[in-house]
Amino acid sequence: MQPTPDRWTNLASLLMVSMMGAAVLTLLPLWVGGLSDQGLFSETQIGWLAAADVIGIFASSASALFWVRRVAWKPVTLIGLSVFLIGNLLSLGTTDFAQLMGLRILAGLGCGAAYAVALAGLGDHRRPPLAFGMMVTAQVTFGTIGFFAVPRLMEWWQVNGFFHYLNGWLAITLLLCAITFPRSQRNSESDNAAGIFSLLTGRSLLVFATTVIYYCGVSAVWAYLERIGIDMGLSGAEVGDLLGIGFAISGLGSLATPLIAKRIGRALTLTASIAVQVGTMSVLIGQHSGDAYLLYALTSVVFQFFWSFTIPLLMDQFNRVDDSGRFIVLCASAFKVGEIIGPPLAASLIQPFGYTGVLTLGIASVIAALAMALMTETRSGEPATAPAPASL
Repeated sequence: MQPTPDRWTNLASLLMVSMMGAAVLTLLPLWVGGLSDQGLFSETQIGWLAAADVIGIFASSASALFWVRRVAWKPVTLIGLSVFLIGNLLSLGTTDFAQLMGLRILAGLGCGAAYAVALAGLGDHRRPPLAFGMMVTAQVTFGTIGFFAVPRLMEWWQVNGFFHYLNGWLAITLLLCAITFPRSQRNSESDNAAGIFSLLTGRSLLVFATTVIYYCGVSAVWAYLERIGIDMGLSGAEVGDLLGIGFAISGLGSLATPLIAKRIGRALTLTASIAVQVGTMSVLIGQHSGDAYLLYALTSVVFQFFWSFTIPLLMDQFNRVDDSGRFIVLCASAFKVGEIIGPPLAASLIQPFGYTGVLTLGIASVIAALAMALMTETRSGEPATAPAPASL
């Protein structure tokens, strides 16, 4: 058995783990929708429950900077995935807010530890762009199937159907990882964690903050996109199908980004992408006349496509503010910070402003992120280059 990520069985196990690492965010609208249908929690509590897994994922994945090259990968991954699975099982039927919040953070801690190992393993592949591209494909496949399957599972088991779907994939992932999993291809001496702090310059902090603010806005809208569709009169199955179609199509967004950016430049590409996202969110604000199904279909699909389209441009900025290539590891942390802030902040706006408040938050956040991203672009005299592959 070859212990490298290049062996196809080892690569498959890494892809499965990375797929589960983004599972909760991928299906976040369905998780929020299931909690809302229960009627047991306030909007504020639902917002915090939407962010609970991400809190745990952020804590364990951020700490991985200091341990991921110093531990045996297979045991950590198996333990992390097992904790994720146990957290899901204990969440079944839980109706107490504090208890469910704690269980979801616990599940996130296990998920984040395994996810960090998978990202490091994919980075060790002899062709990292290919490995990360396959990761995006795996995550899109998981989400596409989920948006069709989970609403129907929830018709039988209510919110527990969400956990049954996660646990089915987790069982397969655990079995594959137990059979085959790679070892780290770098020794601990190459993991100079203390050197991370020297990367925190003004430009790098601006890039980090840009991604946080952008993800605060898009995760807020993403969390309540299912509820917005229901509010427009669509059924849960119809919304789930449209989100699944949009999610499948969104994978093409990150593939189109390098081609467009090379032709018209990063700054103009960013501006056009954000403008389209602002347009889709603006259309959903207020009263709607005409075919609600067609309106929701178009806006939700376009929103997801250009969300995926924007991510590589933001990741590319992480690479361009640091020649050593180390700062890119904090990109995932920036995503998670935004995801932690977005849903609870959106939930606090629903009672006074309805879903208009959520969409307004999304619009304001992406516009602010665009202004900050353009500051980084104007300070860089480098020619436009193809962005790095995106991850969800």
